[in-house]
Amino acid sequence: MTADKIAKWNFPIALISYRLVLLMFVLLAFINISFAQTSKVLILSDKDGSPIQLSHVKFTCLSGIDKNTNKWTVSDQKGIANNPFSDTTQVDISFVGFNNLSTTLLPNETKTLYLTPTPFGLNELVITGQYIPILLKESIYDIKIIDEEKIREKGANNLREALNNELNFKTNNGHVNETSINLNGLSGNHIKFMIDGVPVEGRLNGNIDLSQINLDEVEKIEIIEGPTSVAYGSNALGGVINIITKKTQNKKLNIAVNSYYESIGQYNFSGKIGFKLNRNLFKVSGGRNFFDGFASQDTSRYKDWKPREQYFGTLLFNRRINHLNLSYILNGFQETMISKGLARVPYYESAFDTYYNTQRFSNKILLKGRLSKTNYLDLTLSQSYYQRTRNIYFKNLVTLEETLTPSSTDQDTTVFTNYMLRAVYNTKYDSSNVNFMIGTELKYDNITALRIKDQSQNIGDYSVFVNIKYTPISTLNIQPAARYSYNTKYKAPVVPSINVLYNLNKNIDIRTSFAKGFRAPSLKELYLEFHFNSTINLWGNENLISENSDHFNLSIDIHKEVNKHKIRIVPKIYYSRINNLISLVQNSSIDWTYNNVDYLITKGASVLVNYEYNKFKIKTAFNYYGNYNSQFNQTEIENSYFYSNDITSNIGYRLDSIGMTINLSYKYTGNIKSYYLDDNGVIDESFIGDYHTFDLSSTKKIWNNKLLLTLGAKNIFDVTDVKLVGEVFGVSSSNNATSINVLWGRSFFISINAFF
Repeated sequence: MTADKIAKWNFPIALISYRLVLLMFVLLAFINISFAQTSKVLILSDKDGSPIQLSHVKFTCLSGIDKNTNKWTVSDQKGIANNPFSDTTQVDISFVGFNNLSTTLLPNETKTLYLTPTPFGLNELVITGQYIPILLKESIYDIKIIDEEKIREKGANNLREALNNELNFKTNNGHVNETSINLNGLSGNHIKFMIDGVPVEGRLNGNIDLSQINLDEVEKIEIIEGPTSVAYGSNALGGVINIITKKTQNKKLNIAVNSYYESIGQYNFSGKIGFKLNRNLFKVSGGRNFFDGFASQDTSRYKDWKPREQYFGTLLFNRRINHLNLSYILNGFQETMISKGLARVPYYESAFDTYYNTQRFSNKILLKGRLSKTNYLDLTLSQSYYQRTRNIYFKNLVTLEETLTPSSTDQDTTVFTNYMLRAVYNTKYDSSNVNFMIGTELKYDNITALRIKDQSQNIGDYSVFVNIKYTPISTLNIQPAARYSYNTKYKAPVVPSINVLYNLNKNIDIRTSFAKGFRAPSLKELYLEFHFNSTINLWGNENLISENSDHFNLSIDIHKEVNKHKIRIVPKIYYSRINNLISLVQNSSIDWTYNNVDYLITKGASVLVNYEYNKFKIKTAFNYYGNYNSQFNQTEIENSYFYSNDITSNIGYRLDSIGMTINLSYKYTGNIKSYYLDDNGVIDESFIGDYHTFDLSSTKKIWNNKLLLTLGAKNIFDVTDVKLVGEVFGVSSSNNATSINVLWGRSFFISINAFF
């Protein structure tokens, strides 16, 4: 064969060989990549089997050319993290609220890993009282959390239903059908109610109607018992309840539909749609709640618990700006409550019906997060509007015609408007033993009502506050703080506090605090002018001074885990004295005026015991407290403390084999005793009876976790009302009542949540 022929054959052979070699390299690379991608971990929650997104995963190569090389990633929305190495790898996983986990991953291996929650959620993030997210175990405050799962288990649609079986809380149906609340013997006007740090407006007789605070789209409820007036100002004298709403989502498109039915006559429906585009989130949610009313004695018209129809909606925009989170939230709420009167004798052909229409609107701009590695910002700008209209109609029960009654006192509209700006700056230098928080809060309130002097009044409150965080040693955290306010209507006190957290060891945390608290006189207490049929006059008092308190508490948090047995014991003692207590004082047979007249002392002790083992958990708590009211320091009686107690117990069990949880809840609410002045001005003993409640619920995820079904029974012991004698401080009831509504009887519920 000639050289030319050989060359002609060699060229295509060389070309073919080159292509074969190239193809082999491509195939090897593809195979290598394919094998690398099949090595991964699937990270799930041991609690409910759901995937854990954004868990931190560290891969360390143990052999090959990349030996001892580290790479980090986070799990995706399915809980998957791909191994970047093709050799044997060590995997270290961490996520807030769960125990760390380490394992070894072989080439081409896929492992499903279950993270177990840390004991009692001690690694859960909280923000109330400190404005930046910190671990619960690091919080200077003793914070109680009601999370979304617990809200669902309770079948709770509003804040009243979420709190009525919690330790230390007592709720009842007030005389204008508002839900009043009592915390350790302190009434609702000593408790600050907030949603995302913004105060809830519209107090009736000092109480917020908790049935109007909807829990749709709520992430959790954080509760601090005791004064937090330094951080949150007036009304935070007895405690703070801060509702944290959902502001983020993991999926690009999230659609959910929720339905709820309760045999007592509740029919609720809500839905949401959220769309995520890069760093922007747009979400719209809304719904309708309907309650048909309840009467302990069956009547055709009158209901102890009035029928309510509520419509609510939220518009949310959220954007991530570097390490800052910007949120705009618009909330709207509309409620119509009807109080149908008994048919009038002798012919039962007419009645008086009262309609209560409530509107709530709020605009919030929240900017929170890190300015730098060591500096944090919390900025809140809000506007809140509350309107409540009462109209009384004369109703012809034959023709069903309704006519407004002519009396001017029968028709009333009250409007509250609030504007607030709060800015808080935090430092967090890990290398320094001194950090600080400094903030300002500017508030303006206006009320418009016929029963207010000149029909309109306003008040401004402008505050600065500072908190020094001193850590002389790693296990000791001391935080002195103070708040100074300028108020346009009264002289506001300087409010100091000091909180101490001492980590005795990894299993024992000791918290103690001394704090001053205050409650500003409300605009109604300052300017009320109410005249009823020439038989009673209620007057405000422009010379009122603010209530102030001295509060001390000490708690020891003991927690330990041994061979999957987790136990936590938290004993606590507390003492609080409220000075310059504001009360209505009778000046004549028909005149009553608000005055600073008394002091009130509350002292008590509680203990919490938690136990968890595998899928089983039990929580039991006991509280014993006493109240002393100086109003009854009279020579004819020996004034004393009146004591009461609460007991709660919750049992939960997970049946992972069928994807179900079972929950049982019991509460004993002790009787409440006090003194009161009867109609003849004689001091006598008042009393509210005790009662027991028991609830049962079960939750199951089906259809690949896209459907969540909850079934339950509430108030199995069928408690409705309890005995009432006289008047008890902090409890709202109608005059001369002999019983008080605490619950609306036994009921059964079903809740269906669908996720798409």
